Amino acid sequence: MVLPILATLALAVMQPVPAASPQPLDPATLGPAVGQTIPAFEAQDQEGRRRDFASLEGPNGLVLVFFRSADW
Repeated sequence: MVLPILATLALAVMQPVPAASPQPLDPATLGPAVGQTIPAFEAQDQEGRRRDFASLEGPNGLVLVFFRSADW
């Protein structure tokens, strides 16, 4: 009687515990919301000049594209 209980407990303890899988990210919640004001920033352009939003924005606004790399 004791042996089957011990065997069951031993098997239960030896079972692998599944790792908690991360919750899937909703792409709609990443980044700023549409229409949200851009935070102040300053960056260096390809010619070494410091640029901010005001110096880049044209009469129709500005499109910023952040491209990580084409060679991963």
